[in-house]
Amino acid sequence: MKNILATALLGALFLLAQPLLAQDALLDKLADTACGCISKKDTDAMSTDDLQMQLGFCIMEAVGANQAAFEKEYGELNPSDQSAMTKLGEQIGMKMAFKCPNVIMKLAGQQPPQGMNAAPAAKAKGTVSGSFEGISGDDIATITIKEANGRTQKLLWMGYFKGSDALIENPGSLKGKSVTVEYETIEVYSPQAKEYFDRKKVTGLSIQ
Repeated sequence: MKNILATALLGALFLLAQPLLAQDALLDKLADTACGCISKKDTDAMSTDDLQMQLGFCIMEAVGANQAAFEKEYGELNPSDQSAMTKLGEQIGMKMAFKCPNVIMKLAGQQPPQGMNAAPAAKAKGTVSGSFEGISGDDIATITIKEANGRTQKLLWMGYFKGSDALIENPGSLKGKSVTVEYETIEVYSPQAKEYFDRKKVTGLSIQ
């Protein structure tokens, strides 16, 4: 009799756990998609408010990409339901904290704890276009570009890239010329601040 009751209880617990397991797997999938989305954006140049907004867009994009599975587990998404949206964001955010910790910690104004970078997000890539201002630095060169809106961008020259020959031969000849610089975001350590920061590393340069 005891064996029968134990078997029945285990069976009931298994059935009750099925929706939770399915929801957990879906949250993992949504977090993966959202992390992939935000990793493609230049989060280094974003304020906390901008990052929070972009992260919200990425979560909504993840839900949209998995709409059928989402509605099966949670029902139809209602963006006007602030309570439900906040709860959903928290659930996905908890998953994202282990998949792309740099983004979540930056949103919280913190640095990722040691060991949380076991599954780092893909390096963000992008381009900067503007007027070539010059090169500075001793051990590591920094390329300065002034965008059309007046904003100055400083990018690290840390290795060979397509277009670097022109800079080596006669960097002064590019002064004031319109260029487009390709970059990827890397993490560098500042001994003065004793923190890690995201910086743009040049991967290509073309003269327009």
